[in-house]
Amino acid sequence: MKIRLITIATALFSLAVSIHANAQCEKKDMCENDQEEDIYGWYDYRSQSSFAKLSPGDTSSVSLVLYGNQRYRIFVCTDSKLGVVSWKIVNPERKTKRTIASIKKDTTVIYKVTETGDFATDDLGNLIVKEKKVNVDTLWNTERISVDKVVYDNIKNADKMYYEVLPKKSERYIVRVSIPAGDPNYAGCVNVYVGRLPIDSKNFSKKGKGKTQTSY
Repeated sequence: MKIRLITIATALFSLAVSIHANAQCEKKDMCENDQEEDIYGWYDYRSQSSFAKLSPGDTSSVSLVLYGNQRYRIFVCTDSKLGVVSWKIVNPERKTKRTIASIKKDTTVIYKVTETGDFATDDLGNLIVKEKKVNVDTLWNTERISVDKVVYDNIKNADKMYYEVLPKKSERYIVRVSIPAGDPNYAGCVNVYVGRLPIDSKNFSKKGKGKTQTSY
């Protein structure tokens, strides 16, 4: 019982440390923008943005649901000490994949018959084969698989710091982050910003640091 209590206490402590670290990252502006344009824009980042501390060699993913009739801006800002962090935005597509489960083969032998309808035989009394047919029966397995369709890659799109999209309907996206190798004992902030802007909004907005606040 004592061991179990210690295990639970350790797990709760680790969770508390993780929450505290993520909260610290949320308060930090990790976006070093040398471009003139404002990376945040007039978007509200309070809904699906995620904040975490990652170490060199780590990989992480954030799942998003983007809704229709809203414009989204997505980007990732990281601790410069983590090096060149690569991140991609993918749109998972469900596809049908067919694979062969088994192949069954059997041979049908057709024997020659005489004019009277009797089986013809050779001089040794063996039936004379007229032809052989090989029948092939293929059994298939059908499964639904998820295939990543890459819509943005920060390495290939270095001239654009963010990805913008206006979904026609609700769609699922995944942000995949990969930290390069380095000191495994160091942990730096990795902030995934997901901003939304209703395209039919008629409200005034006031931009805050890292997120927008809407005035009603």
